[in-house]
Amino acid sequence: MKLQHIVYVFCFLFLSSCASMPTLPNKEFKVAIASVPEGADVQLNAYYIGKAPLTLTINTNSSNFIYVSKVGFAGQRITLDGKKSEIKVQLVKE
Repeated sequence: MKLQHIVYVFCFLFLSSCASMPTLPNKEFKVAIASVPEGADVQLNAYYIGKAPLTLTINTNSSNFIYVSKVGFAGQRITLDGKKSEIKVQLVKE
């Protein structure tokens, strides 16, 4: 009976401890956004950030996307993967 209690205490102390997850270092990446025609609205992760052309700095540890739009043109959603430092978006008239 005592051995069983010792095993329970051992399991409780060593198996229920908190394990910390390692954190990845922040990796920032600059990307230049241009549009044809110029002056298109640019949103980063659904937040308006300005008009093209512009340069943004993104964190590559998280998923990011831009949405480029202009009145009279079909908007485009583009996923940023941290591999391209320049993106030129050709908007198509609606």
